[in-house]
This record gives sequence, C-alpha cells and structure tokens, in this order.
Amino acid sequence: MLYSANLVSVLGKAYLYVSLTLFVIALLWATLTLKENAVWVEVFFWAPTLDVDAPFIRRRYEANVAGLLAGWVVALCLTALYAIRAPFRIRSAAIAQRRMRELEREVLELRTLPLRQQEEDEILAAEAHIEAGSKKVMTEKLQLENERDRRSALPRARAPVRGGDGS
Repeated sequence: MLYSANLVSVLGKAYLYVSLTLFVIALLWATLTLKENAVWVEVFFWAPTLDVDAPFIRRRYEANVAGLLAGWVVALCLTALYAIRAPFRIRSAAIAQRRMRELEREVLELRTLPLRQQEEDEILAAEAHIEAGSKKVMTEKLQLENERDRRSALPRARAPVRGGDGS
C-alpha cells in the first residue's frame, strides 16, 4: 500500500497514517493488558452429548485470561486491518472497472472499423462523383497481363498456303 505513492492521494495517505498510528497504539495497549491479566480462571460451557435424557452437559475448563484476550485481540486486529485496507481496494476496483470499460469501448470501435471504412469510402466516392466500387489497380493489371500471355501462347492461325501453281 505504501509503495504506490503516485496512486494514493493526499487524503488516502493521511487516512493510512492516522489509522496505522491508532492500530499500533491499540496493539501496545492490548499487549500491556495481556501482561497484566496473566491469571488462570475456570470457564464453564454447555457441550452437546448423544444422550437423549441430558442433551447438554456442563463442562469446566481452566483457561488463561491472557490467552482468551489474545484471541479477541487477533480478531479485532484482523478486522481493523481489513477496515484500513477497504478504501484502497474499493478505489483500485473502480480504476480497474474504468479501464475495463475503456478497453471494451476500444474493442467495439476496432470491431466496427471495416464497416465504417466502407461507409466512409462510399461517402467520399459520392462526393467525388465516381462509382462507389473500389477499383483494384494491381488486380486489373494482372488480369490484362494474363490475357496478353494467353493470346501470345495460342497458336497463330496460319494463312492458307497457296498452291504451287502460282495462281
């Protein structure tokens, strides 16, 4: 989060620094609280059983208060980290969606390019008062050359040979 300085606004940086400072202060406070409450207490809870007459029995355990509090501290720390990170994820998702829409528009524009090119050619041809069909110069040149070659390859019709009588 901190390494993308050019992507984060000043307000985002202020939010990040304030929230991280409060997070560190809360973590220090939780550490001190856990050190002061290092006693063992009895914990009771109802556990289910397979007995139909008594479906729940009361179980008793001894637990360290600091251990119980540490679990809650971890849960709250994870929640706080997700809350700190949420605005940046929302912003990056919005940027990604905006970029995706731009790319989709560009793809649609490129997809219709041949159709628009033909329409523009027809409009230009109409303005120039020439036929709308495009002439293919190289193709016509090749066709003319092929016809000339075919004509030259055909056996020439010989003039009838006149008889030897000299008539």
